[in-house]
Amino acid sequence: MSEPTRPTKSFGSWLRRHSLTLVAALGGAAGVAYAAGWHGKAAASASTRPAVIATQAPTQTERDTEQDTVQIALLLDTSSSMDGLINQARSHLWNMVDQMGRMKRDVNGKSRGVKIELALYEYGNDTLARDKGHIRQVLPFTGDLDSVSEKLNGLFTNGGSEYVGQAIETSIQELAWSPDPHTLKFVFVAGNEQFDQGPISAEVAMRAAAAKDISVQLIYCGGTEPTWSAAAKLAATDLMTIDQNHVARHIPAPQDDEILRLGQELNATYMAYGAAGQASLARQAAADGSAAKMSKKVALERAQLKSKKGYDNRSWDVVDAVEKDANFLANKSDGDLPAALKGKTLEEKQKLVADNAAKRVELKAKIAKLEAERTTFLVAEQAKQQGPEVHSLETEMMKSTKKTAAKKGYKF
Repeated sequence: MSEPTRPTKSFGSWLRRHSLTLVAALGGAAGVAYAAGWHGKAAASASTRPAVIATQAPTQTERDTEQDTVQIALLLDTSSSMDGLINQARSHLWNMVDQMGRMKRDVNGKSRGVKIELALYEYGNDTLARDKGHIRQVLPFTGDLDSVSEKLNGLFTNGGSEYVGQAIETSIQELAWSPDPHTLKFVFVAGNEQFDQGPISAEVAMRAAAAKDISVQLIYCGGTEPTWSAAAKLAATDLMTIDQNHVARHIPAPQDDEILRLGQELNATYMAYGAAGQASLARQAAADGSAAKMSKKVALERAQLKSKKGYDNRSWDVVDAVEKDANFLANKSDGDLPAALKGKTLEEKQKLVADNAAKRVELKAKIAKLEAERTTFLVAEQAKQQGPEVHSLETEMMKSTKKTAAKKGYKF
């Protein structure tokens, strides 16, 4: 009767042996500092520990196993002349999720992280249904970032009428917003025409958002525009104005090529399962390719995000699924599993998954170390290259967001 428990013990032993590396990789530099404080002097020689943690405090707040949720609905104007905005959204996706994913909230003496859910709408495009206000839900809330990337890459511009208020109200009514009072809920809406077009006024839209505790962040693509300024006052948030045609400059760093190489190597550790597994694996590779085509900067931001906890593919990857549910393999039939696991005993399956998990942890830890070194390098370089300030989606999106997050006890 004791035989069925052996695989669980075996996998549990692996987790204990590799717990320092797991925390280091999944939590980045802060995770390493936490792990070092937890394991004491024995952790000091771990080869995956970033050198920068020597400046960290020896002890950190205990990490909570629970996560808070951040829901973000992106509403993009896809009328004519908005190609720059869409390109900025595509290029900023990975950095935005990375920054949002760094938020923490202290709960009962423990530090609780967040999971990000994104939804995507387009509005103002003549190809969209007129009776629906030229508004379309492209994607409901999802944690599958590669799907968001795929849908963003599929957007195109065409002339149309931009009913901003109606787009906001539609997203509030249609999406599955969390009722949890601790959930951070945002609508980011960007456009370049007057706000007061269409049947829904700014006042009605903002009242609907406030009723569900949703913060509306307004991004105007251009200079001063009175109707957007008035709408921002009703939303009780700061109006962000951006140059939608600005392309962020990449500052080369010595760590760039190795980060990109390791980011590609991470893909080999994924084990696709289920009916949609192979399509999701292909989507992952396509998102890598799309990021690389945009710029080296975007490719690096994606590679760095892939090494973070926020890049969670439990819906199609066995390794992520097992991390979230220790009984995943015991409960899955061979028909749903990848070929490498079919016909194996439970213990053999767990050993193969554990080996892949260990490899992924090692790669993530290496990326975390390089990212810390790269950040230090970039801060120094940027200090040397001060130029005129340019407002873009990348520079502006987080400013008002941080104020909203702070009101609910979140910190970066």
